[in-house]
Amino acid sequence: MHERAAGPAIELRGAGRNFGERVALQPLDLRIERGEVFGLLGPNGSGKTTTLRVLATLIRPSRGTGAVLSWDVVDDATQVRRSIGVMPEKPSLYERLSIDDNLRFWAEAHELPDVERAVASALEFVGLGDRRRERVGQLSKGLKQRVALARAIVHRPPVLLLDEPSSGLDPSAAVAMEGMIRDLVRDGATVLMNTHRLAEAERLCDRVAILREGELLELGTPRQLRSRLLGNVVEVEFNGTVDLPVRRAVESVAGVGEVQWGRGGVSCRLADADRDTPDLVARLVHAGAKVVSVRQAGDLERVYLELMARSTRPGLEEAA
Repeated sequence: MHERAAGPAIELRGAGRNFGERVALQPLDLRIERGEVFGLLGPNGSGKTTTLRVLATLIRPSRGTGAVLSWDVVDDATQVRRSIGVMPEKPSLYERLSIDDNLRFWAEAHELPDVERAVASALEFVGLGDRRRERVGQLSKGLKQRVALARAIVHRPPVLLLDEPSSGLDPSAAVAMEGMIRDLVRDGATVLMNTHRLAEAERLCDRVAILREGELLELGTPRQLRSRLLGNVVEVEFNGTVDLPVRRAVESVAGVGEVQWGRGGVSCRLADADRDTPDLVARLVHAGAKVVSVRQAGDLERVYLELMARSTRPGLEEAA
């Protein structure tokens, strides 16, 4: 039985961690709902891996508490370990053993009732069912990452902690890893992942937290962070000429500002992009515009770089 009570998949309350005099993670409050894909972003040394290690019961918090499926990471560490699957950035597989033997070791450690079935299911999921006899040391980086994921899910845990799951992978292998993570979530898993791939985080994550030097700087959906840090700028692309009725349609939207017309499109700042974009598009279509695409300006990478720049400017750290 993985669950003790109803509640979030993961919860941190003032959880922090020191290593001697160094503060690796300042008190962090975080609540991750079941079925969510949550991303931890930040530069090296920002506290991302420390957070995962606390939740994985590998280290204790120096202050505060953490829980997985309502099991306390200190008082109920054994139950937490049964409920999670961990994929570290460096998987530390037994390279002299076969893929099959690596997974058997972990399936037996979890005391699974049907080891053969569990191993076969995990290998089939990651697409290695026909390579199970191969020695791990002979595999490519991408295939080793698949073995590491299979090891993390062999006991079908409801919560997955993934540390840089696409690290070092080529584009096609990274896309395959994203697909497997999506499939796990569709099957009911909750995923907390660290990543330096910001485009990957934008595609996969329901919400993200951005950390710097152990401190939480921002938390929200990628859209919310774009709105807060880049402004509610919306870009609309047209097919055809921009005539006067189309221009007036844009100007008639309440709260519209900083309108910039370009060849075949317009960029404008709205008071609230989520609220006002449907009205903007409806007015444009009514005015005869052939709308090709509508998107909020910027992406998560731009948000991240802006936030990192703000947090290093004198006098702006508290505002960030």
